[in-house]
Amino acid sequence: MSSPGNWGSNEYGQYDPITGAPIAGGPGGSTPQPGAQYQGFGAFSQPQQPLQQPQQQPVHPGMAGGYPAQPAPPGKSRGPLIAAITLASVAVIAIVTTIVVLSTSGGPSVASPPPPRTSTPTKPTNSAPPPTSGVANPNLTPVVAGWQVATAPKRGAVYDVPAGPGWKLDPNPENIHAFGPPDDPVTMTGVADYLEGFCAGDPGSFRATTGVSARRGPDDTTVANETAQKLAELAYVRDGNKPLVVLGPPEQVQLTGGIPAVRVTARVTLMAPGPCDSKNAAVSVLATNSDGQSSMVFLALADQDVPDAIPVDTLNKITQSLRQSPK
Repeated sequence: MSSPGNWGSNEYGQYDPITGAPIAGGPGGSTPQPGAQYQGFGAFSQPQQPLQQPQQQPVHPGMAGGYPAQPAPPGKSRGPLIAAITLASVAVIAIVTTIVVLSTSGGPSVASPPPPRTSTPTKPTNSAPPPTSGVANPNLTPVVAGWQVATAPKRGAVYDVPAGPGWKLDPNPENIHAFGPPDDPVTMTGVADYLEGFCAGDPGSFRATTGVSARRGPDDTTVANETAQKLAELAYVRDGNKPLVVLGPPEQVQLTGGIPAVRVTARVTLMAPGPCDSKNAAVSVLATNSDGQSSMVFLALADQDVPDAIPVDTLNKITQSLRQSPK
């Protein structure tokens, strides 16, 4: 499947603190107020300076999906809808000043206006370099021996994925990745992809992906069930054909530190798989830390029945490694 696009670096004033969806200036949306809370292990903090409105741009030209939708290149007709929102630089408004000058003859005359001054908008770039070794964040200790640690600062969380060349962590863990339309997406940060670019001609393809988010719901069980269903449908829909999603029973699990959580694992069957799609996939969603209105969630999905697939047991092992960031 194709990797979800990222919506740029995380600026809290630009996104709904629960879903991660962009809301500043959007229909019916409003920017969270200072002091607002979000569901995670850490505390939500609001920047003091007002933020500029984002402009919506596709982040991966040529991918099968985006806003606006783009046709897939030859041989590729796959992937979820994705979106990218970046903060664009504000163009400087040209100021034309009329200068009144007294001529030597004693009569006023008007000078020609000076040429306008403009600045060219530029795209922001991530300053964080990609990992240079096979193990990311070597200063953090994984709870799964021999694995590496991925971080999700927006949620005050970390988790583990297998170490080695197959897994690639987003060099900017604050980037928001999204499945689905911008007004109702499933989003995540602290993203790690497995076998990125495995599909010839599709550099954004991957065999598995993981990340942390939050979703609204009255309890962890409801959130886990609803999120697993929604994520599976958004990630594996092809040409309007929704996949067949079979949810497993909710599992009560315990995270590091004795924190209770609920995990739901779904089996997914694609009705119209693309050339590089697997026919079957697995989705593992873990919900925890419910406050009665929302839960923090861990999202993991992986193609099945293909060479080098991440098995469901490993996928669940990844989700259960979710824990609070070290102080």
